[in-house]
Amino acid sequence: MSADIKILLVAALIVAAFASPGLTQKAPRAPAEPVSPQAKTETKIDTATVAGAEHPDSTAEDAASERVVDGDEESGEEQAVIDQRASAKSRPKPLALGQPGRLDGIAAVVGDEIILLSELEAYAYMRLTAMGQNPDSVDTKKLVGDCLSDLIDNKVLLVRAMGDTTINVRSDEVESALNNHISMILRQNNITMEQLEAQLRIQQGSTIARFKTEMRRAIREQLYKQKLQQGYYFSSKINRRDVERFYAKYADSLPEVGESFELLKLSLRLETQDSVRQAAFDKIRAAKREIDAGMSFEEAAKKYSESPEGASGGDLGFLAKGSTTELTFEERAFSLPVGRVSDPFETRLGYHILKVEEKKGMSVKLRHILVRHAPTEGQREALLAKLDSLRAAVKDRAGFEAAAKAMSVDNATRARGGDLGWLTLLEMQPSVREAVQGLEAGKISAVVSEGNVFSIYMVSKRADSRRLTLENDYALIAEKAKDIFAQQQLLDNVKKWREKIFIDVRM
Repeated sequence: MSADIKILLVAALIVAAFASPGLTQKAPRAPAEPVSPQAKTETKIDTATVAGAEHPDSTAEDAASERVVDGDEESGEEQAVIDQRASAKSRPKPLALGQPGRLDGIAAVVGDEIILLSELEAYAYMRLTAMGQNPDSVDTKKLVGDCLSDLIDNKVLLVRAMGDTTINVRSDEVESALNNHISMILRQNNITMEQLEAQLRIQQGSTIARFKTEMRRAIREQLYKQKLQQGYYFSSKINRRDVERFYAKYADSLPEVGESFELLKLSLRLETQDSVRQAAFDKIRAAKREIDAGMSFEEAAKKYSESPEGASGGDLGFLAKGSTTELTFEERAFSLPVGRVSDPFETRLGYHILKVEEKKGMSVKLRHILVRHAPTEGQREALLAKLDSLRAAVKDRAGFEAAAKAMSVDNATRARGGDLGWLTLLEMQPSVREAVQGLEAGKISAVVSEGNVFSIYMVSKRADSRRLTLENDYALIAEKAKDIFAQQQLLDNVKKWREKIFIDVRM
C-alpha cells in the first residue's frame, strides 16, 4: 500500500477536487495553463471547508503503531504504519498552534462560521509542504497570519454565497461530487474501500461514515462558493482593448501550448431527396389524422412508427431533461401538457409525434411515433466519392480554400476558405484528432462523419509546441483575460464584504 496516502489531512484530499479561486492573490496573475469556464474555481488551496482536519503528528503516529488490530487486518495495518512513519521523515515538521493537551481551539469567527486551530494548522502545513520547507526556516508568525487571512477570505466568500437566495446546492450534486472524490482517492492510491477505511482508523481513529459526513459538509460549502464565483466569471465583460492590455502585460508569462495544428475544413451535407421527405411527411400526417379520429396512440405507433419502440406502442419511458442532443425534440416533450399529443415536427432523424403520459420533476414519460426520412445509401456513396475526388484534386492550400469557399456548408468557416486557425489536439473532437494526428503539413485527412455532415481537413501547419499570439489565439487569450478580470473583481468584493461581516480573530 502506498506510504503517501494523506488521509491524515482530510483537507488535502478535498483540495484535490474542490479549490477556491485565487483569494490569496494580491494582484492578478496569468493562469499557468488554459482554463475552461467550468474549471474557473480550481486555482487555490482551501482547507477552511474542513472542520477538525488534523496535522501529521509523530505522537499520533507512534500511538497508531501501538494500536492492536484484529484478525486478517493486522499485518496490513502494521505495514501501513511502518510505511507511514517512514514517509513522515520527508514531510515538514507540523505546526502546533493550540495549547498542549487541548483538543482544539477557535482561531477566528466569521459571521456564523468558525475557523478552528486545526484547520489553520492543516492549511499552514500544506503551504509548507508546497514550498518544501519546515517551520524553522520561515517566518512562522507571518505564515500563520497569511494563512489565517486566506481562510477568513474563504469564510467571507462562503457567508456571502450562502446568503445569496439565487444560489442553490442540491443534495444529488453533493453526493455525486462525494462519490467522484472517493473514487479518485481509491484510484490514485490504488487501494480498495476496505483499505481506505483501515487507513482512516490508523491515521485518524475515524470511520468511513464520519469521513463521508465531513466531506459532504465541505463539498456543500465549496459548491456554494463555486457557484458564486462562476456567476462572476460568466457576468464579466471584456472588450478587445482589455484583451490587448492583458496580452501586453502577460505575454511572456503565458504558457506554450502543446502539439498544435493549423487546419482548414470543407464540409458537405448529406441531404434527403425531396421525394423521400414528402413521403415521410405524408405518412406522419396520416398517423396524426388517425389519432385525431380516435385511434389510440399505442395502435398508431404500432402501425406507423419506424423506431424500435414502435412495436411496444411507442413507449419511450422517462426522458430526463438535458439527456438528448435533439433540442427540438426535448423542447416539444417538456412543453406539452400531460395527456396531450403533439403535432408532427421534424428533427434530423425524421418526423415525430409525441404524447406526454406523466411528468415527474425534471423528467417526462413519453410515447413516440417516428417516420424516418434518411438519405439513401446511394446518396451517401455519391457524397463520399465527391469528397474523395476533392482530396485527390486539391494540391495546396489555395486549392483547398477555393473549394471550401465554393461548396462547403460550414457557415462559420466558408467565407475564410475553411480556415479553423490553430487547434491543439486536446481542443479537437476525437474523430478529428484521429483523422489529422498522423498527417504531415499539406496533407488532407480521410472523410470524417459528423452526423449528416461529412468533412475533410487539411493540415496547413503543425507544431510540437508554440507560443500564444493574439493573431492565432485571440479566443483563448480572451478567455484567460476574462478569468483574471473576474478573479480581480471577486477579490475586490471580498475586501468590501470583510468590512460588513462580523470577524473576530481569537489568536
